[in-house]
Amino acid sequence: MSAREGSALQPRMIGVLTAQLDDAYQIAVWRGIESRARQRGVGVICFVGHRIDSPVRTEAAANVAYRIADRRNVDALIVVSSAIATFLDAPAVKRLFSSRRGLPQVSLGLKVPGVPSVTVDGSAGMAAVVGHLAREHCRRRFAVIGGPASHPEAEDRWRAFQRSLEEARIPIDERLVVRGTFLPDSGSLAAQRLVESGLPFDALVCMNDRMALGALQVLQRHGIGVPDEVALVGFDGIEEGRFVTPPLTTVMQPLDELGGAAVDIALQALDGGRPADLNLAGTPVIRQSCGCPPRLDCDPQMASIPPQATQEDRQAISELIDLAGSGDAEGFTARLNTALAASTHKGEEAGKWNDYLFVVRNCQLKDTMLQPAFFEFARMLVGEVAARQQAARRVAVECRLATLRAIGASLAGAFEMPVMLESLQAGLTRLGIGGGYLALFQDRDALWSRLVLAPGHAGVQPAGGGPKFRTCRLLPAAAGTDWRRSHWVLEPLVFQDEPLGYLMFPGGAEEPAGYDSLPEHVASALKGALLLDQVRSHERRLEAEVGRRTAELTRANRELTREIERRQRLEQEVTEISNRTMQRIGQDLHDDLCQHLAGIAMHASVLRGGLAGADGKALAAIEQIGALLEDSIARAKQIARGLYPAGLEAHGLAAAVEELVEATRRSYPAAIDFRASPGFALPDTERALQVYRIVQEALTNALKHSGSARVEVRLYQTGPPAERVLVAEVSDRGCGLPSSMPADRMGLRIMRYRAERAGAELRIEPLEPGTRISCIIKASREDHDG
Repeated sequence: MSAREGSALQPRMIGVLTAQLDDAYQIAVWRGIESRARQRGVGVICFVGHRIDSPVRTEAAANVAYRIADRRNVDALIVVSSAIATFLDAPAVKRLFSSRRGLPQVSLGLKVPGVPSVTVDGSAGMAAVVGHLAREHCRRRFAVIGGPASHPEAEDRWRAFQRSLEEARIPIDERLVVRGTFLPDSGSLAAQRLVESGLPFDALVCMNDRMALGALQVLQRHGIGVPDEVALVGFDGIEEGRFVTPPLTTVMQPLDELGGAAVDIALQALDGGRPADLNLAGTPVIRQSCGCPPRLDCDPQMASIPPQATQEDRQAISELIDLAGSGDAEGFTARLNTALAASTHKGEEAGKWNDYLFVVRNCQLKDTMLQPAFFEFARMLVGEVAARQQAARRVAVECRLATLRAIGASLAGAFEMPVMLESLQAGLTRLGIGGGYLALFQDRDALWSRLVLAPGHAGVQPAGGGPKFRTCRLLPAAAGTDWRRSHWVLEPLVFQDEPLGYLMFPGGAEEPAGYDSLPEHVASALKGALLLDQVRSHERRLEAEVGRRTAELTRANRELTREIERRQRLEQEVTEISNRTMQRIGQDLHDDLCQHLAGIAMHASVLRGGLAGADGKALAAIEQIGALLEDSIARAKQIARGLYPAGLEAHGLAAAVEELVEATRRSYPAAIDFRASPGFALPDTERALQVYRIVQEALTNALKHSGSARVEVRLYQTGPPAERVLVAEVSDRGCGLPSSMPADRMGLRIMRYRAERAGAELRIEPLEPGTRISCIIKASREDHDG
């Protein structure tokens, strides 16, 4: 679908790409675009970014605004290339336009091959002011603050400057040539360099007014008189140049006409035409900074109404001519005052009436009945109204700045998204911008956005269901298409070098530069609110995750507790079964096997008595059998006592351990020392049995594995009676524990488990040489009572 066909479906919208609306040049161009768009009945939206390929990271990030503009939200595009292409050479500027093929485009300020361009011929104007300095003021040592390298406008003006000095036969001192960036700060820095160089110069030519104004401040700060010592000229004709002291001589660009012509050409291309380039003329404006005396800003010889006069102005001029002819001074003053009030109310400059007064005077020059002094009074009245206009503008600017500061303060204190949006909406209302939209980018590439603020609606948090839409649509479908009939300024919201979203507010502001700081305040507050939302969202996720993990751990802990309890029951059952089995085997060995062996020994004794006088070999065999039977009975009883210490209950732990030591001595060659403190007792039979088994296991391990020739077994008690501690200890002087003994060896596990069952602490300590295994039992109340 062509752009022309699309216009039949929805209101036509022209997009404008420009750098920040913070200087008179871009403001004047934007006003011309707005005014002509209003006349032609089309919508217009200004995408405000920064200079392309800027080395400043925040400026580069703000250029996301340019990426948003495309055929899906505008029908034609005006690119203020003179403002945004400061750092681009001619091929780069051409690539800038070729990236949007198929979309009607107009270049404003720079001539771009293959693209309809609206430019100003600054060469003649620059040559005129430079020649004026050389001829009229006899300046010979020229300093120059140039524009950015490879910038077409700057290069054209530089060539005109060179030609003009060549014609005047004045050499150029390259040491007095400094480049700037078209910004006021660069003019200040360049002027500072020139002053510090110590080289004399009597004229300073700046390639635009903004740099000239910056240079003027530096010259005045150093006590260099302008124009007495240094004549100063600029280029562009911005409004600020009229109100500095001295007023700035410059080349006036028809900025309003420049913007209006760009709209006409864009619509012509949109309607299928093939518009031609338009090159407007720049006009030298001679003021006092070059050394000329004050001049009238109007033409005393004007005798006809200028063509730009409105119909209302023409009617008032006609009536004033009649009143002047009749000599009605009072009526003349009243009608002039009414006309001035009407112009002021419409935002028009009161100064135009100085020209109109000359028309009135020159038309009635012969027949007028008003004295010439009265016309001077009328001119004073015009001057007074113009001064009031300027004062009112300054007051309005100051009020707007105060309001912006108050909005910034309220936004800075709003850390939550709903509060921030409410503060922003209230601030926009105070500024008279009641129809603003705020959208947040939803991805790193800014392909999707979410609307969080709309005219007449309370702020909506992103998490609260604000409409999500493709960024290229600018607004969600629910916003309709009527907004395309209006004028808008789209400001990107950038925090440091991070694009966050964009703010769209209605155009038509009297001083657009006053709103330049608003996006910075909004971006800072927005970043804080988003960070707080992220922190709270993270907290909620963390709380949910902690809750989930806690529930899982609780379930796992319950299962682990049940498993531990089950294992403890199983271990207890195994231990009890082991104890009962060992007790039963011991009892069986003692009561059954030993008795059986004793019976066999008795039979052997009877048989020996019946063989008296028999063969000696037979008797020796019977004697040997009897001896073996007695040894077997002793061994069986020893094993039985080891399996179950029958004397533990009757005689206590110390006696049982002593009996264990005595029995063990007969089986091992090592010396076993046993000592027990008097009164050592552990009445609880179950605990005593567990300690007995620990001593038995430790003693067996020492005899089997340590290689020690001596093992000590000690039973003693320490501490005061009320806090008595019992200690069962087995020590050897052998090879000691291995360096990498696993902690889960069966013997160690069993001893630790038995210590736990006995309510005791098991310690395994290395000696030099050898090992000590201690079972430390804190005596209970029952043990004390026992």
